Amino acid sequence: MSSSLLLLSTSNVTAFSLPRQLHKPTKQCRQDSTSCYSSTLPLADRGDDLRSNDAATTTVPILPAREPLSSFIEDDEDHISLMSWNILLPNGVDNWWCIKQYSSNVAMDKRKWEHRQSLIKERLLHSAADIVCIQEADGDTFDADFAFMKDNGYDHVLHKKFRFRCATFFLKDKFMLDREAHKDRTLVTSLKSTATDRVLHIVNCHLSGGAAPERRLRQVHDGLQQIQKYTNALELDLTKQIKFKIIANAEKALDEYKSAGIVVAGDFNSDGNTAVRKLLVEGGVEPEWREPQYPKLVLTSKERTHSFGSFVDAAELAYGGNVCDGDYSEAIPLVDGTRPATYVVPNLASLLFLPVAEQQGPPRTQFGTQIARGMAETLNLNDWCAQELDRAFDLVDLDGNGSIDDEEILSLLEDVYVSTFGGQIEQERNNFFKGFGKGSSDGLTKDQFVARLQALQQDVEGERKAFGLARGLGLQKLSTTEMEGIFERIDLDGNGLLDEDEFQQLLETAYVAIYGGEIEKKRVEFFKAFKKDDEHDIRELTKEQFTERLLALHQELDGGRKGSELAEVRTEADVRKMIERFTPLLRHSLDEVFSQFSGNDETLTEEEVNRFLVKTNGELGRGGTFRHVAAILEKKNELQDTPAELTREDWYGIFARELSEGKWWQVVFDLEVCGSSVRASHTSSSGDQFYQGWLDYIYFAKMSCVGVQDALTDAERSKVYSDGDALPNEWHPSDHLPVSAIFSWE
Repeated sequence: MSSSLLLLSTSNVTAFSLPRQLHKPTKQCRQDSTSCYSSTLPLADRGDDLRSNDAATTTVPILPAREPLSSFIEDDEDHISLMSWNILLPNGVDNWWCIKQYSSNVAMDKRKWEHRQSLIKERLLHSAADIVCIQEADGDTFDADFAFMKDNGYDHVLHKKFRFRCATFFLKDKFMLDREAHKDRTLVTSLKSTATDRVLHIVNCHLSGGAAPERRLRQVHDGLQQIQKYTNALELDLTKQIKFKIIANAEKALDEYKSAGIVVAGDFNSDGNTAVRKLLVEGGVEPEWREPQYPKLVLTSKERTHSFGSFVDAAELAYGGNVCDGDYSEAIPLVDGTRPATYVVPNLASLLFLPVAEQQGPPRTQFGTQIARGMAETLNLNDWCAQELDRAFDLVDLDGNGSIDDEEILSLLEDVYVSTFGGQIEQERNNFFKGFGKGSSDGLTKDQFVARLQALQQDVEGERKAFGLARGLGLQKLSTTEMEGIFERIDLDGNGLLDEDEFQQLLETAYVAIYGGEIEKKRVEFFKAFKKDDEHDIRELTKEQFTERLLALHQELDGGRKGSELAEVRTEADVRKMIERFTPLLRHSLDEVFSQFSGNDETLTEEEVNRFLVKTNGELGRGGTFRHVAAILEKKNELQDTPAELTREDWYGIFARELSEGKWWQVVFDLEVCGSSVRASHTSSSGDQFYQGWLDYIYFAKMSCVGVQDALTDAERSKVYSDGDALPNEWHPSDHLPVSAIFSWE
């Protein structure tokens, strides 16, 4: 369908042609842009070099913000307008702290849900989008929060699970719901046009945040697979029909799904050269591929693909720049042609933390994220609570003597490596049995086993594996005689066949042998942290020491990356290290508030600290500061008869723990609401005034994009970037900006 039906006024629409000169970031790109395909290449002649970011000339208009999307459409039946927006969880029992995310100059009544809801209502209804994808809806209050959508002709599907839910709205007079699926952090809806019977699949995403790229990949892949399952089911249904009329209807339904348009939209919680982008744009992610930000993290044990062709990033099509063109995790000047950020919040790190030295060495745990994750899975550590840690100690303490020795740690690490590389082991097992036909269904004969080992030995990639097999089996020369002689040792049930369970044990032994040197090194490191300079090697850990080591692993998973913004506190030693990183400004503010509530300027009684908690949290019993205060007072009361009081160092520790959880804005709010001017020095001329993210996307396939709407008017953009009015604020109710586009059927 031609996009000429879109009415565009040259006075209020800016159109760009690709390629174009983009703003060059001042810092070196963290991504390897040469390995990141442009998503706009499917719209041009790709040629031989698919890695080029020069996507030929394609003109897509940038529509002015705050204008109804319907005002740009002439033929309503052939066009679809869509908005996606993370609205920031409504204020309520689960989000009472939302008010703390605002800058101090925003009046309190402008932070409350009544005002926020009115802004959301005005934005959504004025956009007049055919389809609205919302992230962070509250399931408990959803009907009341979005009753205005129902009143204005929208139907919806709300995700059935999760605290932060996705919801997809659609105009009832334009679409009817055909199918829905509630997946992990994605909501899949299949809508059918009431005018044309065309089908549109929508994957509404609020992907996992943090250092979980493998989960984000799986979440999007599962959503796309669900769409494929719908088509497969229709194909199967067609084969079962025998009546002509029913066959005709089944064929029609199948054709509608095969030609359906697809939109993947929402908060991706990541930017740059990610596995999600690679899956969508290139059609697949191989097991050996790594995200540049997580170069050691295995994303998938098998290739993940989809069959819908190349998806296009709508914003890239309009602005000419993809998120691999620059270091999009840093705040860069917004100039004409730069792709606008969708997440703009105050950059508070420089106010609160001293920079981390460049030469800080490897992560504290010495393990790396992948092995740390494997150990957590092996010990079934999910919440890292005291009960789980006690159970983990009992699992590792094989002899039950109340301490963990080096042999028990060695056994644990061997299990961890098997768990970590479990996907690879499974794939190797399947490959080992592949190719012997039906006769091998019960296992491999001795001749087949020897032939397989010889083939593995010759394979370049398999040399290391073959060496591991050799070590695991005690083979010296990998000769045929040795291989035949070892068969009986592996054939545990003595039936003359090597089955998959027996080979599974062999592979586990092999992988332990392959990584034997690394396992031994990590075993030493596990004990090293507790060794004093004048002590011999420690060979046992107490329960407390073992627990501290596990909590250090938790740091590796949740906060072990470099950077002044990232830190993790799990032990008292970590608290002290965090306090050492406090800026003089933060220390001054903490001292100022401490003195305000303290009667003697040396300690805080429980009554005095409760006054602070009510001042900052509104009531006792909620918030991280309350939990940290309660824990410190409880511990002190167990050790003394007199009522416990908080020292100034205890006071610092409370905020160290809050900062370790990423609650920078909450710490700043608590101090400022008590009268301290933390942000007074954070002027609009600061080069690092904002943290910007490109987190929200609209990808599409089997459709044409005919316009992308800007999220901010010129006046609003000036308020943000010139006046320093970061999100959320009085006129914008979320830390995310909406993304919107108009499509036509192909």
